[in-house]
Amino acid sequence: MTCLIITPYIEGALSDIIKGRKFDVVLCADASYEAAAAAGLTVDEVIGDFDHGNAPEFENIVRVPCEKDDTDTMLCIKEAISRGADDIFIAGGIGGRLDHTVANIQSLAYAHSKGVRAVLADASNEAMIVSGDAVFKKKEGYFSLLAYGGKCVGVTLVGAKYTLKDATLDGNFPLGVSNVITDEFAALKIQSGRALVIFSK
Repeated sequence: MTCLIITPYIEGALSDIIKGRKFDVVLCADASYEAAAAAGLTVDEVIGDFDHGNAPEFENIVRVPCEKDDTDTMLCIKEAISRGADDIFIAGGIGGRLDHTVANIQSLAYAHSKGVRAVLADASNEAMIVSGDAVFKKKEGYFSLLAYGGKCVGVTLVGAKYTLKDATLDGNFPLGVSNVITDEFAALKIQSGRALVIFSK
């Protein structure tokens, strides 16, 4: 099941970010309901503390306290997983407050730890956590591969300008930044560890 989660901070037009994608469930974090309504989306649930504005007039709304451990976006991720989502697309959440951007990347790692594929995207960027084997289609712009949460051991990457063979990526050094996919597809293999993959236009 695929789920769209819309965050309150979006750089770029929501309709362009999700163009061509289909979703079974649409969840809105906090004030993002306004962007969803403007894009003509049918929203299944709105979750938030609404600390920066009034809650929308909406039947399926979950109000949560401002003082809590989960961000509103993380609450949406947990709701998506509880509904059976195995593929989550998070629109926005990049830029603006740096702490929220980092928190959203950590939320990708949370989803990955639950066996759920999650992507964080805006008009210029797309990020995901990967492990094991993965294949990436050539896209416009840069392709960065960064160790996440420790070392990535036994990393092999083909189909890119800078290839790797049985390499080790360390979380203390950004070795894999600003690569480019040169073939139609790039193939990645990681023997152990997790990596943050970022596409940037």
